[in-house]
Amino acid sequence: MNKNYYLFSNGILSADQSVFRFDGKDGKMVRIPVEGVSAFDLYGGVSITSGALNLATQHNICAHIFGYYGNYLGSFWPKEAYFSGDLTIKQALVYSDYKRRFSLGMKLLKGIQRNMYALLKKYNGNVSDLELNVTDNTIEALMLAEARMRKLYYSQLDEILDDDFKIGARKKRPPTNYGNCLISFGNSLLYSEFVTQSRKTSVNITIPFYHSPESGRFALALDLSEVFKPGLVDRMIVGMTKQGIIRASNDHFHDIGNGILLNETGKKIFVENWENWMNMASYNVIFKRKVSHRELIKMEIHKYAKEIEEIEDYNPIKLPKD
Repeated sequence: MNKNYYLFSNGILSADQSVFRFDGKDGKMVRIPVEGVSAFDLYGGVSITSGALNLATQHNICAHIFGYYGNYLGSFWPKEAYFSGDLTIKQALVYSDYKRRFSLGMKLLKGIQRNMYALLKKYNGNVSDLELNVTDNTIEALMLAEARMRKLYYSQLDEILDDDFKIGARKKRPPTNYGNCLISFGNSLLYSEFVTQSRKTSVNITIPFYHSPESGRFALALDLSEVFKPGLVDRMIVGMTKQGIIRASNDHFHDIGNGILLNETGKKIFVENWENWMNMASYNVIFKRKVSHRELIKMEIHKYAKEIEEIEDYNPIKLPKD
């Protein structure tokens, strides 16, 4: 099974024939068979040789680079393997059709709301005030409605989380408490997973329908990942903190100025649980087989492609289902 490889240490990523090789500054060397790699997530000071980039290009493997705060910075993006000029044009036409953009944005927000409801109800949280109030037919109104709804959602999520991990006001760079730190780190992992899975589709991940298509980011990944945040990121954080897998201490975090970040141990624990969570599978009635959370992300991108091709209306996924 292909998986993401997370490199937290400083070192050099190179290629030794058809195998990746990572030489850490601590003197340790790891050989990584190319057949087992879905993507690289780089958190340390990693130098990448041209041989490693060439091997990654041959096997359609991207490398995501993260900053000091665990925030996504960018990706090495090999040449497109499944590029479709026709689909790209259709995506651009959808973006230029304001009425259709608004309709898709409303579907997205209802999907986000449904998944927020599902997570809060799973933990017996209060959903009575979690309303979606859109004042007019503009994208700006949708974003304001989402911001209000998300603020209410986080306040209700705080009633479920242990005191040490309450979110309070959402702060990102740097995160100002343990709860904000975990959410920012998890959201970055989800975003990079969408970018990775988009490589296996013909969708142009740079053309959104909700967020603006700013340079330097894969805006469609921002759109589609929003609906997965409650059921994947937030649910995992609730589980990890309640089980004591992640602790609010120097064992897993460290202070930086006015913020708090996961230390290397904390990051390793988080991504180990994230990978297990991504590979966790449940029975899918449509495909009549077990489907992992990672596959669900790729399927969501395909579902959006069907909307663009006018084959099938896009209906955001519902998570959690149990």
